[in-house]
Amino acid sequence: MNLLNEGALKALIEETIKEQRPRLEEDLTGRTIGINEFRRKYCGGKAPEWVRTLIFDRYPETNWENGGWCVNPHRSEGGRKTIIFEKKAAAWMEAHQEAIDWNEKLK
Repeated sequence: MNLLNEGALKALIEETIKEQRPRLEEDLTGRTIGINEFRRKYCGGKAPEWVRTLIFDRYPETNWENGGWCVNPHRSEGGRKTIIFEKKAAAWMEAHQEAIDWNEKLK
């Protein structure tokens, strides 16, 4: 004897997920991250120099000065941190993931 109505339980779970979905999907608007969080979340944990060389240098459109989403891709002489606008970076990475050679080694 089954005491649970599986159809009703499934409908309840689906409705709960539907209601919670906006909260479950993180809104990245206005959020900034540093190089370490960026490389862990979007670059499979590649080394900072790999990201700086094979993404920031190879794709200059990522640089803030060129209208991109990365401020100080190589830090500045004054020691200014790399700042990445996460929403734009995430969209760019999604659009360019196949263009990046993820197995390329630094020379």
